[in-house]
Amino acid sequence: MTPMTGTRTSSCQGIGCIVASVFCLSMADALVKYISDDVGVWQLYVLRALLASPLLGMLLGRRGVMCLGRALLRRWVLVRTGLLMAMWVTFYAALPTLTLSMAAVALYTSPLFIALFAAWLAGERLSTAGWWGIVLGFAGVVLILRPGTMHFTPTVALPLLAAVCYALASVVTRIHCRSERALVLSGALNLGFLSMGVAGCVGMTLFAGDPAHAMSFLTLPWQSLAPTTWGVLGGLAVLFVLASSTVAKAYQLAPAALIGVFDYAYLIFATGWGWWLFSEKPDVVTAVGMLCVGVAGVCVWRATPDRMSSSVVSADAAPRSGHSSWSPE
Repeated sequence: MTPMTGTRTSSCQGIGCIVASVFCLSMADALVKYISDDVGVWQLYVLRALLASPLLGMLLGRRGVMCLGRALLRRWVLVRTGLLMAMWVTFYAALPTLTLSMAAVALYTSPLFIALFAAWLAGERLSTAGWWGIVLGFAGVVLILRPGTMHFTPTVALPLLAAVCYALASVVTRIHCRSERALVLSGALNLGFLSMGVAGCVGMTLFAGDPAHAMSFLTLPWQSLAPTTWGVLGGLAVLFVLASSTVAKAYQLAPAALIGVFDYAYLIFATGWGWWLFSEKPDVVTAVGMLCVGVAGVCVWRATPDRMSSSVVSADAAPRSGHSSWSPE
């Protein structure tokens, strides 16, 4: 296999990983919306993390758990985990006043930020056609958000901040965490959510008696749950492991700007889940925006394979900062 063929194969594998990740993520977000009246976000974080831990432990094995312990002492693993936690906190903070679909679309301005940060921090370059593809994708997002109309609200700044956090986390994964096992990064994120969920539950319980403490998905204290809700939480735990591990692998395999554009597939999957579960049908303008997003992904993929492939080669040749990955025995 020639170096060019190998890098193209790596890019294709990265695209497959990110599409699988956003499929799982969109399903998980639809399920979260489905149970949001029954469980608060902090309780959800705790229970999902606890349910995901045995699965992660089984997949990691004893050696992997030891690697996870060492990874938690590394600065960039903690930075990546913190950025992703900040992303979800700001994203869910917007949900009380935004619809899930609008919050998700605002979040998916992240590929634009990823391309900018990848060019600035990682030295990854896009051709002119590739940049036009990203502009087209961003135009599609603007069509869906429709700023200046009744569909738009200033609260959309929160998921936009989440998009910045996600973009930074993606570039950190590409530059500083490529030698880390994807499941190790998933385990670190799971522990981060568990810690954040426990802190949030304690805080919401302490303020639950305050008359000014409005009950919402973001502020709901610990609740007793129905058996069906427990079943959904079990599904969320599995989806979390799949989504968080495949997204880490995607950014390890292929350039961040390329993977960031295919991240837009989330919008297509989210629309499908919304149509099926909540009877949310997109209007014509939204459909046109979705089409722009899809065309943008194809443009970037077709316009920049050589440049992106060379960036993978140079990244693979770079020192790994002394951290070695592990593989199953």
